[in-house]
Amino acid sequence: MISFASIALYLAAALTLVAALLHFICVYWGAEGFRVLGAGEALAKKAEKGDWYPNLIAIMVGLVLSVFALYAFTVAQENIFLPLSKWVLTFITVALLARGLGFPFIKSRFKGNSDLFWYVSSSLCIVLGSLYAYGTYMMFYR
Repeated sequence: MISFASIALYLAAALTLVAALLHFICVYWGAEGFRVLGAGEALAKKAEKGDWYPNLIAIMVGLVLSVFALYAFTVAQENIFLPLSKWVLTFITVALLARGLGFPFIKSRFKGNSDLFWYVSSSLCIVLGSLYAYGTYMMFYR
C-alpha cells in the first residue's frame, strides 16, 4: 500500500516538474512567456531584443526544478534513493519554504516582477515546500 509520504512526494514531484516545464516554455514562448508568467518587463524586454540572459536564467531554474522533481520522485518510490536523498530533500524543503515565506524581504531586489507574480509564486513555494517537508519528514526523520 502506498504511504501518504509517497503521495506527498509524488505530488511534489509532479508540481515541481510543471514549474520546470513552465520555465522551459518561456524559452520557446519568448518575451510574451516571460510577461505572462510575471517575470517582469525588464526581463521580457531583454528577451525581445534576443538577449541570452533571460533564456539562461529560465533554463537554469528549469534544470534545478527538474532535479528537485527527480529526487522527490525517486524517494516516493520507497526503494530507490539517489545519493544524499535525505539531505537534498531537506535542502529543497528549506529552500522552498524560505522562498515562499521570505518574499517580503527579497521582493525589493527583483524590480519589475508584479505583485501577482510574488503572491502566486510564493504561495506555490509554500505548498510545494509543505509537501516536500511532510514527505521528507515521514520518509527519513520519523
